[in-house]
Amino acid sequence: MSRPEHSFQWRSQSTFVLVAAGATLSLNDFLTLPVLVGQNGGGIFLILYAFFLFSLGMPLLMAELMLGRLGQSDPSRSLEILASQQKASVNWKILGFTSMLAAFIIIAMLSVIAGWSLSYSFKSLMGVYNGVTADGVAQLFKEFVGDAERMMLWHTLFVILLMSISAQPLKSGLERMFRFAVPIILLILISGFVLATFSPEFTRSVEFLLYADFANVDAQIALLALQRAFYTLALGVGVMMIFGSYLPNNISIGYSAGLIIIIDLLLSIVIGLSLNTLVFDSGMEPVIENQFAFRALPYAFSQFQYGELFGALFFLLLTLASLTTTLALMEAPVRYIQRKFETNRIRAVIYIGLGIWLLGLGAVLSYSIWSGNGFTVSFFFLGDAIRLVNNAGFYDVMVFLSSHLIQPLVALFLCIFVGWILPRSLAFNELRPSRRFWFELWNYSIRYVAPMLILVVALYSLGLV
Repeated sequence: MSRPEHSFQWRSQSTFVLVAAGATLSLNDFLTLPVLVGQNGGGIFLILYAFFLFSLGMPLLMAELMLGRLGQSDPSRSLEILASQQKASVNWKILGFTSMLAAFIIIAMLSVIAGWSLSYSFKSLMGVYNGVTADGVAQLFKEFVGDAERMMLWHTLFVILLMSISAQPLKSGLERMFRFAVPIILLILISGFVLATFSPEFTRSVEFLLYADFANVDAQIALLALQRAFYTLALGVGVMMIFGSYLPNNISIGYSAGLIIIIDLLLSIVIGLSLNTLVFDSGMEPVIENQFAFRALPYAFSQFQYGELFGALFFLLLTLASLTTTLALMEAPVRYIQRKFETNRIRAVIYIGLGIWLLGLGAVLSYSIWSGNGFTVSFFFLGDAIRLVNNAGFYDVMVFLSSHLIQPLVALFLCIFVGWILPRSLAFNELRPSRRFWFELWNYSIRYVAPMLILVVALYSLGLV
């Protein structure tokens, strides 16, 4: 198949896996997963998590990469091309557009949290938290998020950084950034893990994270593991489709997807062991909360020699993880704007970046000026209004629309498109499995298993199960 809309390709399989793995390394890997695992069965949660990564994540990841490589364009155009080839409705392109809408909202949310990380990296390096009590650190964070001007400043700086990299040609921008940032992330993670192994609390961290607590296993743990497995791979937001459009034909989709999942799983364990050791060392208990890292970890770092340096490196790590994720999420909308309005990459990035900055202001204000001014999100089912988000702030509504509503629905319809619209022969020729058995297993999963699991994720995320 020719490449009608672009000529960029990943230079090698290792480069592609590096970039894709970096895209899946989200803030939740650092902020909530280490505690989520430990408080929900430890090793048994990880077993379930790994099972759902391969039974749900891998088939859908392969499907999105395949669609991108077949369509050779942004998600909307790729689905339009493939649907027209199969004499199906070209309205399938709406699915691709919707996935990019979810990505756009998620970038706006992440840019705010990334602004926090960027700010805390500088503050930690300057020793702002040295000698401050745990309550004092929590109070400083409360004052920070309540100050709309300071929040806006760091949000703006991160968006400018994001735009300046995304505006570059792909080889010198996105690909080079990932080749630079991901090894640094890995170096910091490995260094932190090695240091953690010398701590007397490392054994406690291992028990907390890896010990399989079968006594407390229930359906809730399975649902949490399923939900986490779905969201960790950046599925349903156009990332893997656009990355697939840059994937050379000689690179195996199945093998690459397997590597990405294994790396994601290993990094989750390393991050969990390291961060839980740090928390235990400082005399605190882990808490499942996105803000915990900012309210408590500066105090934890201040308890150690060179704590300001380690604190700065940790928040730099969060910033780099945010940057790789948002760069990946931004690529599909940028390509869409380039094609739709026949403009160059710089202008497309400016348009998208300004939109992200404006939407992000809503998230900034929801922590300060708009704090407490909530409203209800609901839908009507059989004539009855079902409330989904009660007294929600603007940030909560952004999370609901992008992650809880759009992302699962897009993934569900992608399974339908791949499993029931695309010919089996086309998928087989594109995936080129080593054995027919593996293709049949993938095909069965994408047709029946993955849709059912995604439906469970959607209902669970909406609070309906």
